[in-house]
Amino acid sequence: MSILFTPGTISEVKVKNRFVHSATHERMATRNGEIKEEIIERYRNLARGEVGLIITGHMYVHLLGRAGGRQVGIYTDEMIPGLKRVVDAVHNEGGKIVFQLAHAGRQTRKRLIGENPIGPSTLRRDPVFFVKPREMTQEEINEVIESFGNAAYRAAEAGADGIQLHAAHGYLISQFLSPFFNKRNDAWGGSDENRFRFLREIVLTIKKEFPRDRAILIKMNAH
Repeated sequence: MSILFTPGTISEVKVKNRFVHSATHERMATRNGEIKEEIIERYRNLARGEVGLIITGHMYVHLLGRAGGRQVGIYTDEMIPGLKRVVDAVHNEGGKIVFQLAHAGRQTRKRLIGENPIGPSTLRRDPVFFVKPREMTQEEINEVIESFGNAAYRAAEAGADGIQLHAAHGYLISQFLSPFFNKRNDAWGGSDENRFRFLREIVLTIKKEFPRDRAILIKMNAH
């Protein structure tokens, strides 16, 4: 048990102990995804409680990628000052913080995003939200990849110690990885390599500008 209280390193990020707060959806933002005081206090208290590394709840990188109400957004530069306040609160208590970046894809509702949800394919209704998504065009795929890159840039500008890509739980990256949801016959589907391409291009885009001394993590689940 003593190892839990020893320092560790992820990439070049030094963490004071082995306690990690896994991402949990806070539902504490404004309707537009802006940071509120409740979120700042939540993460300040975790850092004050000696949690070495905190991973935030999923932040939506694009307006069509919002998964739920009062979810934190990171889709515009206007979000940076509020996000920086969260980072400063954690750093002032000696902790490190990673922003989780996500796009809901088909796992959302029209009333949240203003139009029919998107996904890699349109063959099946989503088993969670019961919507039949619209298949993404090449232009939309490129736009979402770029949105993840822009969100990582904003995380760096806010001072976050790293980012975590949410490639699990049926959200958009997970949908592209899954042969159940991804029925495309182009460069983005079919083979394992093609289904992985979406995540690969996101990582490569992020690496172009993301600081080398910060961590890039990926959350995945598998069957």
